[in-house]
Amino acid sequence: MTELSGRRNKACYYVLCLAVETACGCLPEEPAMKAVCAAVGRRTGMSSPAAAKALSRVTADIWDFGNRDKLREIYGRPVLERPTPKELVWVLAYYCWPGEDSPSQPPLRRSASF
Repeated sequence: MTELSGRRNKACYYVLCLAVETACGCLPEEPAMKAVCAAVGRRTGMSSPAAAKALSRVTADIWDFGNRDKLREIYGRPVLERPTPKELVWVLAYYCWPGEDSPSQPPLRRSASF
């Protein structure tokens, strides 16, 4: 996460890590963001809307201040516009997921540390 992040000290990066961890538990199925935000909320004590807002903030921070080369590596292609929080969480989860590649999705390079 440190390689990807813009301003890593922001609290919303913790929320992103929890969301990605939650999404990894759902793969190969694409998780619903409502369920991901609810799970993050249970772990942090924040409401689901607050978790969703934190994911929006972290997505914007990565886009505005993060490492675009690392983002391109994770996506496996150039990223021409800011991803949605849902897309970012799903792609990061898939990137980290140790399971088999989902046949409905193009394989992405995964690593435990990004």
